[in-house]
Parts: sequence; C-alpha cells; structure tokens
Amino acid sequence: MPGKHRKHTPIVSKAQRGKFASELARRRAGKGRRMKGITTAELEGHLEESGGKKLPQYANTKRIFG
Repeated sequence: MPGKHRKHTPIVSKAQRGKFASELARRRAGKGRRMKGITTAELEGHLEESGGKKLPQYANTKRIFG
C-alpha cells in the first residue's frame, strides 16, 4: 500500500516484520508512535503483504543498497 508521496518499499526481513508488527500493536493499544513517517493503514498493508512469505532473519544490505 504505497503512500501518495513516496515509493512503496516491501518488508525484506523477519526483523523488519517484527518492528512493523510491534509498532502496529503499540498503535492499537493506544500508546505513542515510534514510526512517525508511516500510517497505520500502511503498516497493516505491509504486514498483510509479507504474511506467509519465507524471509531471511536480517536483510542483506549490500544487495538492497549497493
């Protein structure tokens, strides 16, 4: 679910999926936000998209950014 002003970036690792899931849980519990640059709908969309996929524990940053 891409935002209007930025390119869609999928979840690429289990660690990132965990961070997104914990942020969504914080928002649903009514606690403060830690990721201010992403909406709740975008978090839900990213997590739905990555559900059921086999992801590496950590992303290979050389492959992504290099």
